[in-house]
Amino acid sequence: MMQSLFPILGVFAVFSPALMLPGPDFVAVVRNTIGRGTGAGVLTAMGVSIGITFYAALSAIGLSTLTSRIDGFEIVVRACGALFLGYLGIRLLSTRAPIRHIEQEPAKTPAGPRNPVLLGLLVNLTNPKAIVFFASIFGSAIKPTTPSIVIAAIIAIVGVCAMLWFSTISLVTASTGLLVRLEDHQHWIERLAGLAFLGFALKIAYDLILA
Repeated sequence: MMQSLFPILGVFAVFSPALMLPGPDFVAVVRNTIGRGTGAGVLTAMGVSIGITFYAALSAIGLSTLTSRIDGFEIVVRACGALFLGYLGIRLLSTRAPIRHIEQEPAKTPAGPRNPVLLGLLVNLTNPKAIVFFASIFGSAIKPTTPSIVIAAIIAIVGVCAMLWFSTISLVTASTGLLVRLEDHQHWIERLAGLAFLGFALKIAYDLILA
């Protein structure tokens, strides 16, 4: 039972700090909340979460299938994942304190759809780094022997965490001071994510050496 929990805990440890990093998804939720109200912000969060869940499922199910059918594919994916996460970790650890506030950032949401769910979904799906990120962390967490129920649990946890986080962001957007403090501490959040990424990269490399 504990062996089945390790992949879930590993993904959660890396995904959680990464989720907190302000980016296009974060800005989309905040902007829609400010411009159209809390309801629109929560619906935008739902769209973002659907996109995240889609990428998570695509990565998890696709990797599980490929690693069970192609000899050596698992090693290649895990090695690439370790390199990618290590690179991100080093970059994030060097993050400096921000000099601008979130309200001064230009809007990064695509013009066009006024449906908040569709808007959030498009913002997330047009971020090419998402699929690479999930492929990297799932490359270590998911193996050919990983039970289907564990894969489903990982995907569900990713989606639920995303919805909870972005919905919370929408609900507290009215408190500008809180948003400013969040951005003022962004560099610490990014450094925490950097440590998590490096730790996961080292774990992948260690497992590959022992394999």
